[in-house]
Amino acid sequence: MIEQVLQHFPPHAHPLVLASDPDGLLADEDVLAELITRGFTLVNEPDPVALRYRVEQLRPFSADHPAIVVTAGPLDQLPYDLWQQGHRVMLALHTFFPTLAYPVIRTLTPIQRWHLSQAPSSPQRLGQRATIEFVLRHVFDAEPADLGNPAALVTWLDAYHQLPDPMPTVLVDYLLAHLRRFPAYAGWALDELLASRDAFAAFVRGQWVGYLQQHGEPLSESGVPYRLDFDADDRVQDAVTRLVRTGTLLPVPIDDPHRLPRWAQPAIVAPDEDWRPRRAGELLAILGEALQEGLAEARWPQWQTVARVWAEFLTLRAPDASPALAPPDGWSGIEHQLDTAFDAWLRQRYAPIGSQRLPVPHHVHHLPHFIAYERRQGRAGRVALLILDGLALSDWILIGTAWRARHTDWQFQEHLVLAQVPTITAISRQALVSGLRPADFGATLDSNRSEAREWATFWAREGLVADACPYVNRRLDRDDPPPALDSARTQALCLVDPTFDALLHGAGLGTAGLHGSLRVWLDSQSAKVEEAIETLLAREFTIYLASDHGHVEAQGIGQPSEGLTVQTRGKRARLYRDERAALAVRATFQPTVLWSQDGLLPDDVWVLMPQGRKAFAPFNDTVVTHGGLTLDEVVVPLVTITRS
Repeated sequence: MIEQVLQHFPPHAHPLVLASDPDGLLADEDVLAELITRGFTLVNEPDPVALRYRVEQLRPFSADHPAIVVTAGPLDQLPYDLWQQGHRVMLALHTFFPTLAYPVIRTLTPIQRWHLSQAPSSPQRLGQRATIEFVLRHVFDAEPADLGNPAALVTWLDAYHQLPDPMPTVLVDYLLAHLRRFPAYAGWALDELLASRDAFAAFVRGQWVGYLQQHGEPLSESGVPYRLDFDADDRVQDAVTRLVRTGTLLPVPIDDPHRLPRWAQPAIVAPDEDWRPRRAGELLAILGEALQEGLAEARWPQWQTVARVWAEFLTLRAPDASPALAPPDGWSGIEHQLDTAFDAWLRQRYAPIGSQRLPVPHHVHHLPHFIAYERRQGRAGRVALLILDGLALSDWILIGTAWRARHTDWQFQEHLVLAQVPTITAISRQALVSGLRPADFGATLDSNRSEAREWATFWAREGLVADACPYVNRRLDRDDPPPALDSARTQALCLVDPTFDALLHGAGLGTAGLHGSLRVWLDSQSAKVEEAIETLLAREFTIYLASDHGHVEAQGIGQPSEGLTVQTRGKRARLYRDERAALAVRATFQPTVLWSQDGLLPDDVWVLMPQGRKAFAPFNDTVVTHGGLTLDEVVVPLVTITRS
């Protein structure tokens, strides 16, 4: 499919191409990366004013630097001057999957269609039911007839919940109807197990507690009927190691672990045993396997998996009441390999996937558009964007674990998105609030003073008046709750909490020390933030918790002294409007990266960033900061919180 799509866009052939793409075929990241390699700039703006602005920025068009204007509608609805001079391309999903039912494959996301394109073609035309079965088999590795055994279902669900995008409703309905025919699943909450990774993990952990109780362990009641037969079913026993490896099943402390069978050992620990070294070793093994497969050429979903594993590993290094966990041997080598591979991947894929924002957001500036899309689709009414400034993915793992335990009626749906490069607050948070590329707010790159106006302007285009979309910046753990939480007029609230950015810049003991402070914050100050979320949920808000950037522990390499030639002085990123000034500093401070003209930043901005985990700070000083290109800084959480 990818090769066939690209045949419509030969390099150096047409200065301007108009592409009708109602099914989002150009949203595939391999397609986008190749188009960028061929010199194309994509413009995908449904708003006619934004479209005209972007097109005028790209003039004059040329065969060496061609433009593609993408629309979901007919080409003759584009401005006449573009329609008249552009080469026209019509893309349609059914032409690439001619034997499959179009209404079914149209519901798939770009990554799911990519998996479908790797499957062998059906030799005959399939109806809707046969197409659903074909897609289940080749995209989701689900053979409904083989899922009648609980062990097979649990193993498949564990793999399914590692995927980045959920299954479309039409497939979910078919699969649930099929599973409910099996007597083994009488009384199972199949819809919840399929819809929610949290519900599935809670089910598996409850089943494991039930098994241990069957063997005389005095554990608290799990509250879940015991349905998995760990004693008699070899396939259930074989699944235990995998469930522990993926984090679905957590080791449970018992008095005498050695009296249980060998297959049960991965999921049990002695009461005084520290399970973290074992888990850290498992995570490093997963990362090592991913690196061997080659991550520089990986797709974004593979990097999401790696980011989650790496973030969990970082949480295990946090000090607590016991001695701090010593990093396992080899972890620093894997850290360096990850940084190198991620840097190479960003150079190829960061800008291309930034051009496609719906139905799945990829960059922080996609988030307002995604929230508005959710409202238009009827999946949300009143909405609140809660920005925890500086919250890294590893921080969210700690917070999410605590909040899930305290609020069993909250439902969390997690995504990962890419922060704006450079990952400094003035740029990345402004992109997150405004829904704009930095190239569209070039005059305010050095501050966040325009965020309230930019938030209101975005929602004005969605038909909301200014007082219905307030912007509030305050520490929720200290200050009184803002009146906007209770206002009946509020429809789209932006709530910025700078707590975590302040914590990270005050961390003197590195990331491990920061996580230690975060654990204290969870015990002593988090309650007021949770109360604010509870208030919003009670008023029927859908909450989108997001971060503008993460953070990294870095070592100082010295501080440049370049006077007024630098626009922004950060420890991990320095902005210049003069390329020669940036190159002069780069010649002195090596190794550094010069980042510019990525299609998202203004063309006259050059960003100088230290490579790896170095910082423009006093030599050999350890700082926790942000602004650069590491996985820790760039990949950030987006969590939808609703009442379950």
